[in-house]
Amino acid sequence: MLKPKQINIAAIWKNVLCLIIGFTIGLYATFVWLNNGLPTANSIKSGSKRSIYNGNISIDQDVHNNTRILCWILTQPENHLTKAIHIRHTWGRKCNKLLFISSQEDSALQTIALPIMEGRQHLWEKTKLALKYIYDNHFNDADWFLKADDDTYVIMENLRLFLSTHPLNEPLYFGCKLQQHIKQGYMSGGAGYVLSQKALEKFATEAFDNKIVCSREYRAEDLQLGMCLENIGVVAGESRDADGMERFIPLAPHDVMPTIRSDWYAKLVYHEPTKNVSCCSTTAISFHYLIPEEFYVIEYLLYKLKSLNLYN
Repeated sequence: MLKPKQINIAAIWKNVLCLIIGFTIGLYATFVWLNNGLPTANSIKSGSKRSIYNGNISIDQDVHNNTRILCWILTQPENHLTKAIHIRHTWGRKCNKLLFISSQEDSALQTIALPIMEGRQHLWEKTKLALKYIYDNHFNDADWFLKADDDTYVIMENLRLFLSTHPLNEPLYFGCKLQQHIKQGYMSGGAGYVLSQKALEKFATEAFDNKIVCSREYRAEDLQLGMCLENIGVVAGESRDADGMERFIPLAPHDVMPTIRSDWYAKLVYHEPTKNVSCCSTTAISFHYLIPEEFYVIEYLLYKLKSLNLYN
C-alpha cells in the first residue's frame, strides 16, 4: 500500500504527463489548422484537402491505382532524342503506359511507327491512325487516354485527381477548350487532351472509317478531332477549376504569367479568362511549347523543392 507522500508524487507525475500530452496534441492541432487540415481518402477524391509527401502535394494511392492513364506522345524522327526522350525521363514515368507515336522505328525511344508521312498536313491522319492503333492494342490497359505533343509537360498527379471525379464509361474528353466552327468547342492539341475509354471506343467504331462524321478535309488536327467527336456524341467536358481558371494551358508558363501574352489564345479560348486574374489554376495540368531544359526545372520545383508552406 502506497504512503500519502508516494500517492502525491504519483499524482504529480500523472498530471505532468497529461500536461505534456495535451501540449503536444495542441501543437499538432495548431500545425494542422495552419496547413488547412489533414488529408483523408475521401477529401482527396473530392479535391477539398491535400495529401503531402516530401513537402509537396500528392494524391491518394487509390486514385493512382484506380485512374489508369495511357499517355501517347505525338512525335517525329528528328525529335526522338532531342525532345521526346525527355518525357520518358520526367513526367512520362508517371503514366500507367507510355507510347511514342512516330513515322519511324527507334529502338532507343521504342517508337510505334505508323505508315504516314510527317508534316502538319498529315497530323490528322497520323492522329486517327494512332487512336485506332491504341484502341486495337491497348484498349484494356487504361481508363483514360492522354495525347500530348513532345514539347508538352503534364502534371500527372493533378490530371489523375481531376479525372478521378469523372466516369470513364461515358463518352467524354477534356483539355483546353477552344471555340472555332464547333458548337461545343474542341480541345487544343498542344495543351494535350484526354479521352475516356468510352470516347475512344466510339471514335474507333463509329468515326474512324466514317467519311460522313469525319471528313477528309484538311484542317488542324485538334479541330478535326473535335468535329468528329461532336458528330458521334462525345462531350467536350469542362476542365476549368471552381474559380474558372484553366487547367490545361496551351502555352509556356512565361507566356501566361504574370499576364497572358498571346493574342490567339485570348481570342480562341472557349471561356473568357477570369477578369483581374492572369494564370493559372492552382491545380494546373499541362503547359505547352517547353524546351527540354524546362522539363527538369519543373520536375525540381514540383518534386524536389521543399516548402514549409506556413502561410496557407
